[in-house]
Amino acid sequence: MASTAILNMSEVAHYEPAMFATFSPTAKHDIHTDLQYVKVSKAGEALGPSTWGKTDFEEDREELVPVVVQDIRGLENQYTLDTHGFQLVKHKSSMSKQDFAEGNKIENMYYAETAEVVKRVTNASYVRVIHHVLRNSSSPDPDCLSLTRPLYKVHVDSTPARVESTIRLFEPGNADSLLKKRYALINVWRPLKRCFKDPLAYCDGSTVPENEFVVRELVMPNGEGRKANTAVAKNESHKWHYLYAMEDSEIVLVKCWDQKEGVVKRCPHSAVRDPAMEAMEDRESVEVRCLVFWD
Repeated sequence: MASTAILNMSEVAHYEPAMFATFSPTAKHDIHTDLQYVKVSKAGEALGPSTWGKTDFEEDREELVPVVVQDIRGLENQYTLDTHGFQLVKHKSSMSKQDFAEGNKIENMYYAETAEVVKRVTNASYVRVIHHVLRNSSSPDPDCLSLTRPLYKVHVDSTPARVESTIRLFEPGNADSLLKKRYALINVWRPLKRCFKDPLAYCDGSTVPENEFVVRELVMPNGEGRKANTAVAKNESHKWHYLYAMEDSEIVLVKCWDQKEGVVKRCPHSAVRDPAMEAMEDRESVEVRCLVFWD
C-alpha cells in the first residue's frame, strides 16, 4: 500500500481562490439553515421505526429547527474528539476518486489506510474497520445500501447497545476481552472532491446532554431487518460547525460512541442544505466506520 501523509490542520496548503469564483479561503461562510430534529414528549424516549434511507421530512415525528452552522476553517485545531466529539485532520489518500468506484479497492486498500489514520490520531492500540458508505446527492435510489443520498437528519450512527453487539459480531473470539478495554465507534468522513453542496455538519458534543439522545429503530430495505441508531431532541444550546469547501485531502473523525467516562461520548451530525450552494455540483463522499480500542 502506498504511504499516506497525516498532517495537522494548520499545515493545510494555501488555496488558490481563482479555482472557484465562490471560494474565499479567508472569508467565513456560516450557513443559516434548518435542521431536522425529532419530536419527543420527553428526553430519552424511544421512537417507533423509520424507513432506512428516508431523507425527506417526516412531519409526524420531526421538526425543522433554525440553526447557524459555523464555518471553522482556520480554527480546526481547536476541536478534538474527546472535548468536542469530532476532529479534523489533513490526510492525502493513496486512492484516486476513480478507485472509490470499486468496492474491492475500498475494502482492500482504503480500510487499512483509514485504520492507520485513526490509530495515529487517537493513539488507539487496535482499530477494526467494519463498514463503509458512499454518498451522492444525485443517487437515484434511496434504498441502495452501497450508494445513498446525504442524510438531512440530526443523528448518530449507532447506539451504545448496538456498538457492543457489533463488537461481538465482528470480533467473536475476542469480544469479552475487548469489551473490558476502552472502546469506541468512530466514523471517518471524506469528500471525494471539493464539497460545496450538502456538506457534513457536526454538533459540538459537549453541548448535548446525554438525556437528549433518542433511540430510533430503522427498517432496512430489501429484507435486511432492523437496526438502531440515535436521533436527537432539539436544544438551542447546541453548537453546530462545518468546514467550508472541504476537499478530498481533508477528513473529519466523528464519534458515534465512546464508553470512557469524562470525555465527550458522541457527536450528532447531519448533512446541511446551504441555499447559496444549491447550484453547485452534487456532493460525493465516503464514510468508514471503525471500532476503536485502547489498552
